[in-house]
Amino acid sequence: MTKKAPVGGPADSLEDGHMGVGGTALGHGTRASRDRALRTARDAVAAWSHAALGPGRPDYEGFPYEQVVGYYQQVGKAAVSGELVALLRGTRLGIECAGRARPWSAPEAWLLDTWLPLTFTDRPMSYASYSGNDVLTLAQWDTDGAPGATERAEDLLLAVLLADLVERETQALAATGGEGRQRTRTVAVWQALARLADWAPLALPDTAPLDGLRDALAAPGAEGAADAATAAAAAVRAEAPQALRRAVEVTLLPMTTLHDERMFIRSIQLFERIFARVARALTLAVEAVRDERPLDAAAFLESAADRLPDATAKLYRILTTMPPEAFAVIRNHTHGASAIQSRPYQLVETVSAKREAGAHAPEKGPVFALDATLQEAFLTRAGGWATADTRRLEEAMRRLDAGWCGMKRTHWGVTMKIIGRVSGTGGTTGADYLKAAAGVGLFPLLAAG
Repeated sequence: MTKKAPVGGPADSLEDGHMGVGGTALGHGTRASRDRALRTARDAVAAWSHAALGPGRPDYEGFPYEQVVGYYQQVGKAAVSGELVALLRGTRLGIECAGRARPWSAPEAWLLDTWLPLTFTDRPMSYASYSGNDVLTLAQWDTDGAPGATERAEDLLLAVLLADLVERETQALAATGGEGRQRTRTVAVWQALARLADWAPLALPDTAPLDGLRDALAAPGAEGAADAATAAAAAVRAEAPQALRRAVEVTLLPMTTLHDERMFIRSIQLFERIFARVARALTLAVEAVRDERPLDAAAFLESAADRLPDATAKLYRILTTMPPEAFAVIRNHTHGASAIQSRPYQLVETVSAKREAGAHAPEKGPVFALDATLQEAFLTRAGGWATADTRRLEEAMRRLDAGWCGMKRTHWGVTMKIIGRVSGTGGTTGADYLKAAAGVGLFPLLAAG
């Protein structure tokens, strides 16, 4: 029987006794288990703070993430204990004091210091704190400096986020009998992982697990797909360094106990990584154009344009499995956090072209001021290049523009399906804002030419 979900707490289930899509997440537990989880987390943090922040080098790597995250996931951040939140705030203050007294640069120290604010229950919340984007970005810094290491770290992070989503939805499918809305979503998630090599090609050196998943999905009734998906997800996880895996694990801090919110958080984290990749391609392209390297600029944009449409289409397919009533509960707990605050998204729109005031000003969100944009740099220098080089770069710009606008149109359509014309979570006009934004390209002067 469907019921109106209350504000906050573990009872945010939409259907009594129902798990998976439209219901609670697996493992949210009983009241007794939640009380035990709270005591375990509280005692572990207190013990760690006493030992780690005393004399000597703080043991940042030994922080009890598992206990804290486990408790938060059982109850939802909207209903966490104020006592534990206060203890975590005090812990971060202690870290800051330790950092000033004894300068530190270990990745695990930076990770903990950046992650702790995600556990706070400040209202209104920010999109960055809800998505955990700063923590996930930080996790990519732990590379060996080898050629291509940054690009592989980007692909691995995207892959591990998707693998976690696959594992959660596959487990939910098994727990719910394997049919209905949960199967629709799980198959969509499997399909996204099966095509991982198309949009994160550096993640897995051996694509055999992905090939096996594609074969299983093509079999009648997708026989064996669950096992193949689990094996592919495990292969992804095995490729990732510990720091990256930990960052993914600790950035799933849902506000509610809804299963759908786990999917939603992982989806927006994946979108953030895709937007960051496009922003990086544009930034590198600007630098290449200013250095009179149009073919290098074209290559950066072509790589982004090749991956963007397929990746975002797969993710939007997953998002369309969100029941409107579930998203209504999530919106009720995430006021102030909106995708228009995404820094990578804003950077893409800002580094691509200068825009007249009011042409596409976000209703809310960060503002970047840049001297160099790709459109203006291209128009200034294109006349001095070989015609073939100019045409290739212009075509790459147009392809990326088309993919970006197509992504925004799909976002508008998904929004209409799930929330209709109500206001957005960040206080925007919602679908109307998205519809208007979808009509504004990355390179308006090229579109007019």
